[in-house]
Amino acid sequence: MNRHHQQGSSSLAFVLLLFSLGMLILNGLQQQLHGQRTAVAGEVRYLKEYAAATSAMAWGGQQSWQGKKHWQCQQQTTGWRACLRITEDGKGIMAAQGVYPKESAPVTLWRWGTLSSGRWAAAPHGWADFCPLPEVDACLLPD
Repeated sequence: MNRHHQQGSSSLAFVLLLFSLGMLILNGLQQQLHGQRTAVAGEVRYLKEYAAATSAMAWGGQQSWQGKKHWQCQQQTTGWRACLRITEDGKGIMAAQGVYPKESAPVTLWRWGTLSSGRWAAAPHGWADFCPLPEVDACLLPD
């Protein structure tokens, strides 16, 4: 009878060991899944903001503008906004932003172009990944 009791205890210990290892593996997988879920959510948020900024750029290109050497902005009812500034050499730079959560920095798209009779004409290869103006203060859009 003692031998059967020892076999049962060994089997129980082995089952508990397997159970513990399984729990550790599942916990590790759960942590990986949480990290990946957070990364995917960030990517989705960025893609939505980028799409909104692209829409704001297209919308801004359809608006009437004045040829001012300081930022002038127009905002659409959904929250998109486009801003235009004419540089000293007569070129125009448009910045566009979509709606974004207040806790994060907005995705801002920049594009060179020209302004003629109040109409914006974007340069075909005028996209910039960052503010192309040389002065940092010149890149600050009004609130």
